[in-house]
Amino acid sequence: MGAFKPVTNTNLYVEVINSILNAIATGYLKSGEKIVEQTIATEMKISRAPIREAIRELAAQGILEYTPKKGATVAVLTKKSIEETYSLRAILESTAVILAIDHITFDNLQKLKDLSKQMTISLKKQDIETFIKNDVKFHSIIWEKSNHTKLQKLIENFVLQTQLYMRMSKYNMLVDSNLSLEYGVHDKLIQLIEKKDKKNAEEEMKNHILTSGNVLVKYLIKNLVI
Repeated sequence: MGAFKPVTNTNLYVEVINSILNAIATGYLKSGEKIVEQTIATEMKISRAPIREAIRELAAQGILEYTPKKGATVAVLTKKSIEETYSLRAILESTAVILAIDHITFDNLQKLKDLSKQMTISLKKQDIETFIKNDVKFHSIIWEKSNHTKLQKLIENFVLQTQLYMRMSKYNMLVDSNLSLEYGVHDKLIQLIEKKDKKNAEEEMKNHILTSGNVLVKYLIKNLVI
């Protein structure tokens, strides 16, 4: 059995994206390796149409490289590209949290707290997929409450790259039994948002994202991926 399992819901495009991201994150697909559409279609028991749609989206976000008549390959990861992604995210998301603080409601705050608890529970269960979904939900509340449409769109351009990098980082932490380091990772940020402390919330968001990038780079260097 390969990395691509039969689909379990009707959103084929999303399932294909997640399957490819997981295959890259776990090392099943290596940097520079060709994406074979027929293999994915056979293993997932689906047509090639949603696979092509997923490939287009992943290529648009720089995760795959697509060449007409030759097909798609996994983009080669470099230390520089990872650091650039995280440094830009740190700038954008730290700006978003400053803008969001004035608009975050009590219900929003409770949702952030609930998602943070759910993320810790997921890590304790070693359920990385649920952790990632809730992490994206957590950050998206802040983007949306920034009330800055263009800023939100810029951040969303990194969503799939972020999901790939999180998978890589968390799977490596799982292997090294270090997932506990991520328990309550957003709690300090939530406290600062609740206090409406813009300056320190900005700094906490920036440090959180940059630290995540540094952890990933260290794991990839250790495992000779980059």
